[in-house]
Amino acid sequence: MGLSNQAVTPGRTTLLEAVNIALAVIGEAPVNTLDAQQVGEAVQAERTLLEFHREGQCQGWSWNRETAAPFQKDASTKEIRLPTNVVKWAPARLEWNGRFQARGGRVYDTQERSYQLPDDITTLDADIVTLLPWDDCPEVFNRWVTIRAARVFSNRAVGNTTTYQLTAADEERAWQALLRIDTEQSQPNAITGDTAWATFRPMMGLRRRQLGASSPGSWLLG
Repeated sequence: MGLSNQAVTPGRTTLLEAVNIALAVIGEAPVNTLDAQQVGEAVQAERTLLEFHREGQCQGWSWNRETAAPFQKDASTKEIRLPTNVVKWAPARLEWNGRFQARGGRVYDTQERSYQLPDDITTLDADIVTLLPWDDCPEVFNRWVTIRAARVFSNRAVGNTTTYQLTAADEERAWQALLRIDTEQSQPNAITGDTAWATFRPMMGLRRRQLGASSPGSWLLG
């Protein structure tokens, strides 16, 4: 590495850099752009990265989870349509007891068996999890996704189970770092965290009790 590179302030890992990391795992040369890709391996690497980027976000983290987000009913259709990047939509448990559910991008009333909501309901508040673009996610999350996706990509592309096993420790370290940072950001506690009644249930007192858990990809071979 040249002295000029050493003097450059490091920045966030881009999707292009993540693709090149995955390519390096299988011994392929890096690419300069993700536009109009000509290298089949680069296309596969990018797809694998985005696959696990989406899957990882579905778990819900401090940075893509919102509590009591309001959703307005459309006055003409009497329906509530959900944004396409919302992967979890859960209204207040104590207020509705599971009456309203997300189905096919709309809110469904299980009591009335209809997507059209009653006239007395104009807004529903719900806890949601949304999918964010690569650049909007924390570096520590993108780092974990890069390592996990690179491992699976190497196994899918060339059947390299040896590399998959050897990089397990790297993924585990990245997973533990992700959990630690997310816990620091969410600052969970048994007094003000979540709904008050839930804090009396041991399994719900803190959202991130799995600090000692293994990465979900450490046992799954592709």
